Amino acid sequence: MSNAVFGANTVVDALVAAGVDTFFANPGTSEIHLVSAIDNNPKARSVLCLFEGVATGAADGFARTTGKPAAVLLHLGPGLANGLANLHNAMKARSPMVVLVGEHASGHLKYDTPLKSDLQALAGYAAKAVVSIKPGDDLAQTIQGAVELSMAHPRGPVVVVANADVMWSPVEKDQSQSTLASRRTGDDDDEGTLSATEALKFIQAGSSAMLLGGEALGAEALGLADILVQATGCSALSETFNSRQERGAGVAYVERLPYFQEAATEKLARFDRLLLVGSRPPVAFFGSPEGSSELTGGSTAVQSTAERQSPLSLLRAMCALIPSGFSPRVAEPSKSGSAIGPLTPKAVWSAVNRLMPENSIISDEAGVSSVGADDAMRGAPRHVWLNLTGGSIGQGLPAGTGAAIGMPKSQVFVFHGDGGAMYTVQSLWTQARERAKVVNVIFKNDRYAILDYEIKRHGLGPLGERGASMFSLANPSLDWIALARGMGVKALSASTAEEFSDALEHALMTDGPVLIEARMSTGKRTVKG
Repeated sequence: MSNAVFGANTVVDALVAAGVDTFFANPGTSEIHLVSAIDNNPKARSVLCLFEGVATGAADGFARTTGKPAAVLLHLGPGLANGLANLHNAMKARSPMVVLVGEHASGHLKYDTPLKSDLQALAGYAAKAVVSIKPGDDLAQTIQGAVELSMAHPRGPVVVVANADVMWSPVEKDQSQSTLASRRTGDDDDEGTLSATEALKFIQAGSSAMLLGGEALGAEALGLADILVQATGCSALSETFNSRQERGAGVAYVERLPYFQEAATEKLARFDRLLLVGSRPPVAFFGSPEGSSELTGGSTAVQSTAERQSPLSLLRAMCALIPSGFSPRVAEPSKSGSAIGPLTPKAVWSAVNRLMPENSIISDEAGVSSVGADDAMRGAPRHVWLNLTGGSIGQGLPAGTGAAIGMPKSQVFVFHGDGGAMYTVQSLWTQARERAKVVNVIFKNDRYAILDYEIKRHGLGPLGERGASMFSLANPSLDWIALARGMGVKALSASTAEEFSDALEHALMTDGPVLIEARMSTGKRTVKG
């Protein structure tokens, strides 16, 4: 059929034409025509991931740092199920991506095969939309629409179910190369949006605060928010687990809402008005026997922007309504001294502040070890910070991997607890294969340390031997040096502040990924210089 191409070629070519040219993949038999199509498109890049949760997490990190979607290629329902945890996180982060999930051929679906599943039910849980492509569909237009939908506010993953028979069926060349019409996304629709005048009036009354999230945490938006703080007397906070925040010297600083319910409730109690700018309503991470799930008091007036509304555009419009003469108050450069003594989280962040290059990217899933990082990194060289957005652990390593692939000129750091890192440890193999510029710091304390805090908060401790063993990773202790080297990643270990600084300096001079096993201490440390 010299005048025809496969449906899979049309799908891949349409994605690449729309700017989606990176494919994080863990394919199987049902996706071999898509694999062939990626191979046949010279502009497509394939990144093999050894676990589907790495593929979805890497696409998330790619989107958060580049601002554009990647594609994910997964094998049927079980492959999607393996990737759901980080697809969930990506949905919470509002990360655009197009997730191609293979499906059995249409005529094969009536049989109870081992891999048959309910893809619609699985995909609908953690996707902005689920698109099924059937025989006879205009594949190019369908893919174009999926890309546009993923990028329309509120952004998010779009799952495309690709039946094998549609992928292997021929498509006439003139159809597969047809011009794609632009579709209206709704971004410019003013119906239901909050006007700048209304928003400004809201924060000028009473004791008010803005809770910033999403696009409102870029450098420009943070500067605009600080101007509004100065002009109106309101306060500004950021979401606890925001998807992407620009931070460091030269960027306006905003305090992050605390994670623990008690501290967050106390922080918000002094405000009787809360304007949500790109953020979701503040609620407790978990319900508890005591206290409300809502972190704001019943008398607090909460005003939100429309989901499709651009937070940055709103902040610009609000600032245009106030008198000129205000300038953003940005963080001044501040280098930490050299820590000495036992290795503690504070010593780690001190070294990072001192040694981190400008425009680095940090993927943070360090849990309790990241407490104090906000203050320590306030005056560090300008950088981008990626948080765990959906609470499903195992996001940090793949998100950092995707960030490094999307932004190859930036130094990427991953800070991760040892327990959570095991969920997606296969990320290290992909980093090695891609020669990704990543420094992975694993906080090794041999525990799910966050659960120790939760036991105390709920008044359930001390635990007996059986209960305590469920939080312990010490029997046997994980050997991160062996794990990393086994996947082709150079590995170093540090037990003191001095050793960590030396290891970090060495890692930053190394071509390709490095893992530092940070053996944490509870001892005291001092700082010199």
